[in-house]
Amino acid sequence: MENLACLNGELMPVDQARVPVWDRGFLFGDAVYEVLRIYQGCCWLEDEHFARLRRSLAALEFPPIDLDRLIARMHRTISVSGIEEGTAYIHLTRGVAPRSHAFPRPPVPPTELIVIRPYEDSTVARLRETGVGAISHPDLRWKRCDVKSTNLLANVLALEAAHRAGAVEAILVDADGLVTEATHTSLVWVRGGRLEATPEGPMILPGTTRGFLLRLAAEVGLPHAIARVTLAELTTAAEVLLMGTTIEVLSIVRLDGNQVADGRPGPIAARLQDAYRAAVARWLAPEPV
Repeated sequence: MENLACLNGELMPVDQARVPVWDRGFLFGDAVYEVLRIYQGCCWLEDEHFARLRRSLAALEFPPIDLDRLIARMHRTISVSGIEEGTAYIHLTRGVAPRSHAFPRPPVPPTELIVIRPYEDSTVARLRETGVGAISHPDLRWKRCDVKSTNLLANVLALEAAHRAGAVEAILVDADGLVTEATHTSLVWVRGGRLEATPEGPMILPGTTRGFLLRLAAEVGLPHAIARVTLAELTTAAEVLLMGTTIEVLSIVRLDGNQVADGRPGPIAARLQDAYRAAVARWLAPEPV
C-alpha cells in the first residue's frame, strides 16, 4: 500500500509525478484543491466536496473542466492504490503557459493531480481524548477565503507560529478583533448551551465537515446559531471546537496559554464526535437486501 498519484489521467507513484516549471499553479498559485477522507475505500462527503470544488473553479473563472471524469479517475486511483483508510487530494491548476499574469489566451488544458495516501487516525484519536492547545494570530489572508485556493502562505505562517508555541492550531482574528476560523480547520464554540459558528462569506471557507456537523447537531437535538465572537469572548466559551476532514471533532482546551473552561474536552464535543462516527457507520453499512 503506497501513495499513488494520477497526473492528467496517468497513474504513477507520487514521487514520480512531475509538472513543468511554467505551470501556473507553481508560478502564481493559480490553482484550487480539495481533500476528502476515505473510509473503507469510499470517499466521505464526496458530493459536498465536489460542489465546493465547482464553486471554487467558477469563482476563479477556470475554463470548463470535466468533473465527472475527474471523479471517475479518483475512484480508479483509490481502487488501484488498495488504500482503505486514507485521504484523496485533488489539485487543479489553470495549466502550463508562458509566464504572464493574465489568463492564457486561448485557454490551455488544466493540470489535474490526484493523490491517494493512507491515513492513520490513532494520533488524532488520542488528541480527541485530551484536547489540544491553540494560539490566536492575526488573519492576514486575502479577501476570498471562501475559495479553496492553494494560496496558503498566510495560513502556513500562522500555523508555524502555533507550532513554535507548542500548539496544534492557530485561531485567526481579523482587523476588527473578530474570530474568523483556524488555519486549516473550521471553528465553532459553545455558549449558553448552543453551538455557535461564524457566518459564511468571503472571509471563511465553507467547511464541508462543519456544514455536515451543524446539520447533524440539529438532528440530535443540539441547537446552533450563526454568530460573531471576539477573541476575548471566545476565551469564556464553555467549549471551543475544531472541525475538519481528518480531525473530525477536536476540542481546544488551551488558548494562548490559558485554560478553556475546565481544561478538558466537553460533553458537546463528545456528543458531536459520537454522532459523526455513527453517521459514517450508517453510510458504510451495506444496503438491506
